[in-house]
Amino acid sequence: MEGGGGSNNQGPAQGAAANVNVAPAAAAAGDWRVQLPPGARDRIVNKILDTLQRHLPICEKEGLDELRRIAERFEEKIYNIAGNQVLSNL
Repeated sequence: MEGGGGSNNQGPAQGAAANVNVAPAAAAAGDWRVQLPPGARDRIVNKILDTLQRHLPICEKEGLDELRRIAERFEEKIYNIAGNQVLSNL
């Protein structure tokens, strides 16, 4: 994760590793996660972080690190929900 601040939380999987947890049946069925370009999830986290910073202006490093962790957890939840919906529709 770019600038993860040493977070010990499980952040979103990145790059090729993002596709490791995709079931073979889902990959064969054209699962969108297989086609996700490397770094896409990082860009999404950064957009979420930008939005959080606009609404919660925080300057100190600890606060920014916490906002990044929040953005990472939010992206991970959305990614998993979307993935589960795709798998349930197969």
